[in-house]
Amino acid sequence: MLRASARGVGGGRRGASMAFSLLAFSSAAASGIPPKPQPPLMLPASISAAAAAAAARPRGQRLLLARAAAGSDPEPSAPPPADAAERRSLAVRMGELFLGLAALLVRGAGRGRGEAAAVEARDGVVWEQRPEDVEAERRRRELTSPGFSFSAAGLLFPYHLGVAQCLIDRGYITERTPLAGSSAGAIICAVIASGNTMQDALQVTKVLAENCRSKGTAFRLGAVLKDVLDEFLPDDLHIRCNGRIRVAITQLSWRPRGLLVDQFDSKEDVISAVITSSFIPGYLAPRPATFFRNRLCIDGGLTLFMPPTSASETVRICAFPASRLGLQGIGINPDCNPENRDSPRQLFNWALEPADDEVLDKLYELGYLDAAVWVEQSSAELLVKNEQIEKT
Repeated sequence: MLRASARGVGGGRRGASMAFSLLAFSSAAASGIPPKPQPPLMLPASISAAAAAAAARPRGQRLLLARAAAGSDPEPSAPPPADAAERRSLAVRMGELFLGLAALLVRGAGRGRGEAAAVEARDGVVWEQRPEDVEAERRRRELTSPGFSFSAAGLLFPYHLGVAQCLIDRGYITERTPLAGSSAGAIICAVIASGNTMQDALQVTKVLAENCRSKGTAFRLGAVLKDVLDEFLPDDLHIRCNGRIRVAITQLSWRPRGLLVDQFDSKEDVISAVITSSFIPGYLAPRPATFFRNRLCIDGGLTLFMPPTSASETVRICAFPASRLGLQGIGINPDCNPENRDSPRQLFNWALEPADDEVLDKLYELGYLDAAVWVEQSSAELLVKNEQIEKT
């Protein structure tokens, strides 16, 4: 039986600030500010050439709740022709409603805090650890660096797959590298720990996307995701994940609080954890919340957008441009290499509705490119540390 202990208060506000920043990012996307050009980076031979840029979808009507959360109305823009107007699915509306409610929450509880960059949770987080796990984690901190934390990303999952493939190719992620993630980031952690290849995971993602495109996303994504993960992941998944990956979940009580889970009893327990971490109310299933280990929970991105790993140093990976979220200290994100980017608004839409296969391939390749830029810009000391660890 796992024991839980609470540490202080305040973690929920930081997570809510993260959700507010994401909403602001989706609204600011319409401003049309061009990205700062950077020299293009060539893909390695093992990676296929990037797919042609997908045609930009028309901008949908902004959510009224987003205006209230932002504190002011955005500048008016001419409405698109009726015959070309995008009819966004219920999935997008539910996703934006979730982010809007989170924005209103932080506006009432923590306006002006300006701490969106402080994504490492230190207060108000429940740690699912047994006493013997605490000592094991202390030893891992002494031996292992760095760890990698993957952000919530929705259906931008291929971006994280591309990042992971690059880090594996360059030796930054090994079988002992600590990982952490929220929502889609939690799923990528389980995939990496499972030993499956990122290319195989990309193909499985396309199967899931095709299912959602043909049969719908809202209210049924959770069931489809569970079936896909159960078939794709190995039976000893929990053994591979225990002590290595951290899954971020938001526990609901009198206020939202972060829950970090790094010990699992079975493969089903891991899958339940990552699906709970991805549970946007009304999006994965037609209910406002779900239960995990007798706790009422929702998406982990609300409180722990990029959770800390067990390593002494954590490199954070975000599928959205960190500059648009007001974040600092993010290691890998689309700002690393903004060449040939789609609009932030388009990324936000793809996070809630499945894109075409060619777009999924493109997201994978862009993730690889961004990680390659980070590798080139980061200090070689990180790789040296990993090589030293492997020799011990």
